[in-house]
Amino acid sequence: MKKVQMIGAAMVAAAMTFTGCDDAKTAETAPVQDEAVLTVNGTSLMRNALNADIDKVLAAQGDRIPAEYKDAARRQISNQMAEAFVVETVLLKMAQDKGYSVTEEELKEREADFLKTLADAPDAPKTFEEAIEKSPLGKEKALAEFRSGALISKMVKTEVTDKISEDYEAKAREIIARIEASNAKNSGDFETALAKITEFKAMLDATPAEEKAAKFAEMAKENSECPSSAKGGDLGEFTRGQMVPEFEQVSFAQEVGQISDPVKTRFGYHLILTTGKTAAVEATDDKPYQPEKVRASHILVKAQEPQEVPTLEEVVRVIKGRNEQQKVVEFIRDAIRTAQITAAADFQQFIPEPEEADDEVAPMPPPPAPAPAPAPETPAVPETPAAEEAAPAPAPEPAPAPAEENAPEVVETPAE
Repeated sequence: MKKVQMIGAAMVAAAMTFTGCDDAKTAETAPVQDEAVLTVNGTSLMRNALNADIDKVLAAQGDRIPAEYKDAARRQISNQMAEAFVVETVLLKMAQDKGYSVTEEELKEREADFLKTLADAPDAPKTFEEAIEKSPLGKEKALAEFRSGALISKMVKTEVTDKISEDYEAKAREIIARIEASNAKNSGDFETALAKITEFKAMLDATPAEEKAAKFAEMAKENSECPSSAKGGDLGEFTRGQMVPEFEQVSFAQEVGQISDPVKTRFGYHLILTTGKTAAVEATDDKPYQPEKVRASHILVKAQEPQEVPTLEEVVRVIKGRNEQQKVVEFIRDAIRTAQITAAADFQQFIPEPEEADDEVAPMPPPPAPAPAPAPETPAVPETPAAEEAAPAPAPEPAPAPAEENAPEVVETPAE
């Protein structure tokens, strides 16, 4: 079942993504006095073995992870491997105790599915054998992970997803009806917003040059529908990638002091005043690269664009997948809570909370999905308070179906 987490395949795919399918020599961490970082139902994950696997993954990345991100990448890989160890150890024993097994035919089908997850990767392997050979963790370990994952996935499918009985079509029809009603209600929003923002632009154009900035701030306070209105529309400094593309393009292209024509984004219409620019600074031995920044203010008139109405099949697929994922997470969480787990001081987060604390503590998530990256290959852009409150702050594009099953999905609006 494709919606079931492919645990063994996830580890193999993660390693493939970390390495880009390249060959690499291992830069080993100096061994320390060995100890079990995690022991699950009597099976231990040893610190030196874990460090050796992390070293292999990082070595295969070469210089694709900047030096300043190495420590963060090591921590992330360590956490992913430790989490996968806990989940796999618990579920594998459960599957074996319940008498599950996989046939060669089932393994072949799973191998084909696994290759599909790597199809878009650079130098994607053509065969399963080629993929396993390229794993930095070694062929034997990668194959064992894969086979364990196949057994676990079969159990989870049988014990969880096959037992779910829901009328997904009825829920999907309700969602589609609400989207259509919302579209009908908001059909004229953008025309009204454009007329209003055009009027504001005309007022600013008629203002003397030396008074434009003050007039812009005054109008933003009185008219902008963004939380930044309290500061005269000021969004602070931001880098590329922090705002929606239309807003970013204008902000960086304008000269300092220039006010844009109306700019349409999914939030509505904006007037943008670029108030400052900071040039990029190249990295040095002791200082990381600093990207180009701009400072801008804006006036926002909100509008909601009609959503594309998804098909019944699309909505069913989304809500079915989310429901199955939730049930699988609950199944894994409950299984882990019954396990006997001990951990070293720096791995205590992998010991589950007592069941009575269930309402206060988030459940342990399932293992990493196929192909997670250990760290950004280019420096990540830190979020700033300005970006969080800016109307054009980045957000995922609307999904084909609502984020919540009990409410129609709407186009995202600026943070309130």
